[in-house]
Amino acid sequence: MKDQMNSWISQIRMFRSVKRMALLIILLVVVVAGVVFYTRSCNKKESEVITKSTLERIINVSELSTFEAVYNGITQVMNKADDQKVDYHVYYEAKVKAGFDFDAIKIDLDNKNKKIVIILPPIKINDINVDIASLDYMFENKKADTQTVSQEAYKAAIDDVTKESKKETAIYDLAKQNAANIVEALVKPFVQQVDPEYQIEIR
Repeated sequence: MKDQMNSWISQIRMFRSVKRMALLIILLVVVVAGVVFYTRSCNKKESEVITKSTLERIINVSELSTFEAVYNGITQVMNKADDQKVDYHVYYEAKVKAGFDFDAIKIDLDNKNKKIVIILPPIKINDINVDIASLDYMFENKKADTQTVSQEAYKAAIDDVTKESKKETAIYDLAKQNAANIVEALVKPFVQQVDPEYQIEIR
């Protein structure tokens, strides 16, 4: 059983590495998409003056407000009659989205010193989706392999990824960095076109 479990976990870790590489490519595409999107909209410049309302309008046109991470996990389901015994282990794949409401972004504009400070709100986990088709089981109690096992395992997977994602600081850090990159890609071309002397700071 131990050797079988180690082999199973090794295969999952290899699959997880491929997923992470794919995620980095997706992040790059998202940032590039933000730059292309704003470059097109910037051709229709409405004003030669930098105002807070103009900056807010530029930022709010973006729908790229979330960061999506692929999460692969293993959790265990305990025996209902004896919570010290494990009925089975379940492997699952999930997608975790983190982000914030772009309307909550604060902008401080200092025209005298030509400085723009954009303050991003706290990142939150706003959606978790477990792929029920990805569930894979390793039973320690064969009697637990019933017709309702998928429903029970699905709930256990959701509970596990919810708990684990809240502790995974990398999700929050990458979500904030991704959001900062998108905001900068939207605002910077406009600011440089109107007045390149303005400095942009994103917090």
